[in-house]
Amino acid sequence: MLATGFPRKPGSWKHVSSAAYWLVPPLFCLALYWDGLGAWFHHDDFAWLRLRLQIESWSGLFNALFAPSPHGTFRPLSERAFFLVLGTLFPGDALPFRIVVFLTQFANLALLGSIVWRLTRSRTAGFWAPLFWTANSVLVTAMTWTSAYMQVSCAFFLLLAFHFLLRYAETGRRRYYLLQWAAFLLGFGAMETTVVYPALAAGYALLCAPKRLRSTLPLFVPSVLFGVARMIAAQRQPTSLYALHLDGRLPQTFWTYWQWSLAPANLPALTSLPRWVGPAVLVILTVALIGFVLRAAWRRHWLPLFFMLWFAVTLAPVLLLPDHLADYYLTLPASGLAMLGGCAFASAWRRRALWKAAAALLAGAFFLLQLPAAHAGARWWRDQSRAVKRLVIGVSRARELHPQQAILLTGVNNDMFWAAVHDGAFSAMGVSGVYLAPGSELNIQSQPGLDSNVSSFIAHPYLVARALERGDMMVYQAGGSRLLNITPVYQTILRSSPVLEKPRRIDVGDPLTAPLLGPTWYPIHDGERWMPASATVQMAGPQSPEQRLYISGYCPAFQEQPGPAEMLLRVDGKPLATVPLSRGDSAFTFDFQLPRELAGRPSVEITVQTDRTVKVPGNPRDLGLSFGVFEIH
Repeated sequence: MLATGFPRKPGSWKHVSSAAYWLVPPLFCLALYWDGLGAWFHHDDFAWLRLRLQIESWSGLFNALFAPSPHGTFRPLSERAFFLVLGTLFPGDALPFRIVVFLTQFANLALLGSIVWRLTRSRTAGFWAPLFWTANSVLVTAMTWTSAYMQVSCAFFLLLAFHFLLRYAETGRRRYYLLQWAAFLLGFGAMETTVVYPALAAGYALLCAPKRLRSTLPLFVPSVLFGVARMIAAQRQPTSLYALHLDGRLPQTFWTYWQWSLAPANLPALTSLPRWVGPAVLVILTVALIGFVLRAAWRRHWLPLFFMLWFAVTLAPVLLLPDHLADYYLTLPASGLAMLGGCAFASAWRRRALWKAAAALLAGAFFLLQLPAAHAGARWWRDQSRAVKRLVIGVSRARELHPQQAILLTGVNNDMFWAAVHDGAFSAMGVSGVYLAPGSELNIQSQPGLDSNVSSFIAHPYLVARALERGDMMVYQAGGSRLLNITPVYQTILRSSPVLEKPRRIDVGDPLTAPLLGPTWYPIHDGERWMPASATVQMAGPQSPEQRLYISGYCPAFQEQPGPAEMLLRVDGKPLATVPLSRGDSAFTFDFQLPRELAGRPSVEITVQTDRTVKVPGNPRDLGLSFGVFEIH
């Protein structure tokens, strides 16, 4: 029979002890990750904050909540609804998000303590397990980065489901079995790792409660169905960081995560401890934990083996991602090691003084490594996010001062680019028309696996010069405690520059390119421009005869009745190509060989024509085709 209550203790000490049991872990978590409570948005946060700006109808809301991502992820609770609701109620304010993260983790700590106490019948184990989990520095990202809430949320649903499974095993009451199912199914809305819960439930039943094994088998059905649906929804991206690989790298990936679980990988950078301390403690803790599991198994006590199974099973999904190793993937697996550590500590504490001393030394060594790394890591992330906040709020203020002008930023470094600009921080705050100054790309390092053309964020010098001449652009220096308006200084520097050539990449949906477009183009709509029967674009000619012209656009279905439309291209008035367009709504990308004599020309004019235009209800314009980018490379 599992424990159903604390041993009774006389007097007020009972109440003090019980209060400490539940209050110390969350207070410890709050103290250790206090800096995470003050963190602002960064990285993927802005992509999710933009979601509310893209909803224009009820169907749009449904898609925003439930449409799978290109990677096949489906997280309507921990990402979609989380950012939609709080982003709408508290626009630009990160504190409500951070409060929800911390409160959820506090609930996780309570569930973990309850689970370990019920499994081990030891208050000591139930008390120390949440402390070991909290102290583990792999939680830094989850406690400082709002987008990592899916890790904390998934942990909540898995722990809650398992808690109800234990209550069902204790009482046999069907309501706990059904509550387990409810928590399990809701977990699919948090993160895909929920699919492993049936393996956890069956593993527990097999090792510790054989009579309940049959009741866990139906849990596998939703997991299998979800896994199949995710594979169907995911787009095949063999070169992506998130591509799945089942190969010989799996043992090395497991070993890497095991090391990170017990000894922080960035220990020398975050603490003053000697480099040898981390590997030494890693070896000692590994031997101690594995020895404890083997010793317990020898005595046919399977609970420590189940805790090790918890670590391995919850880690299993990310072992298939050897190209994307991340410490925050250990948020949930680390709870398994924490339960194992709490159980081992309690077991040693019931024995002689020598065992108690060994347990205290091992726990102390773990805290010695993890606490400084966790505290320093949380502070580092907080400071990085606040630098992002200064940049984004500064740009928002600049937009208020200059509502009609484009904003050019100088001084944006590599960290700021990837933490803010790359993921659309400005558009998430409702600010458009922001560009990085020419030459900014020299300070930005490419990130392997991230599909991002850094040059698309950089304004071309020719376009900058023309915009400044017209008074359509303001220039701000980033990097300090606030943005500085350096427009006059920048104009002076630009005037002393050599004659600037036109760009070879024209995004017709970019307002800066308007001076290079012919008069027939319609205003920008959804980042593109429509043309009537004909339109022109000016750009620099090819640098060499081998360079080609690339064009991307969109042909609507109504252009293809009774047959496909045709697109005619001319260069400097001479025919280049005639292209039939596909049937049905479709985006297109074409490339064309340019005449050799155009190489080296400072300017060429591209003319696009279509053989038909149409009118749609409510729109008096003659619509031909919609275009995005013209580029020579």
